[in-house]
Amino acid sequence: MTKYGFAPVDLGRVDLAPVEMMFWLYCPVKLIGSAETVIPANLMQFLPLLEQVKDDCRNRWCENYVYLTAKTLFVSPENPGNRPGWHSDGFMTDDLNYVWSDRDGTLFWEPEQPCTFTQDHVASLAEMAAAASAGPTKQYPDKHLLRLDETVIHRVADFGAPAMRSFVKISVSRHRYNLIGNSINHLLPINWDLAPRATERNHPVALTN
Repeated sequence: MTKYGFAPVDLGRVDLAPVEMMFWLYCPVKLIGSAETVIPANLMQFLPLLEQVKDDCRNRWCENYVYLTAKTLFVSPENPGNRPGWHSDGFMTDDLNYVWSDRDGTLFWEPEQPCTFTQDHVASLAEMAAAASAGPTKQYPDKHLLRLDETVIHRVADFGAPAMRSFVKISVSRHRYNLIGNSINHLLPINWDLAPRATERNHPVALTN
């Protein structure tokens, strides 16, 4: 069985300084079977991150979709800008996710001994919360690009003083992220049937997909 609790891979610092407030969620920027990225104009500022991701997963680039999440928001302890709670991105898939933030970095659970969780999108969340609440946890330096697979358990950071924060996630997946509310890339010929979002978990793929 898959074990969870491994550390992300730190790919180093990427020095970006976003200033435009925005909320893009799983915007597709590359389709399966193509090497070309098609990026909306106000997301071009994140091209250095996309280029580093392409270089890191070059063996998987053409055979997967690539999605870009970009949030520059005013955050606080009450409004962190991401759904709270311990979780795994790409749970029960071979998806890769790359995250970057300019302050208050994601909190990662890194135990001495990884463990298994129930292979269920709802039941596993309670198990992850119980295991990770005891620590140990780690935050990485601001503006570092981190690679996560499904074995990396993490949650949104604990914030201090309210302030502007930029968070970027690049998702590489063979699945269509086809939930209602995802951002639309009007530059790509996409006409997907969309499914409702689950209330229990922000899973990016309809379970029938």
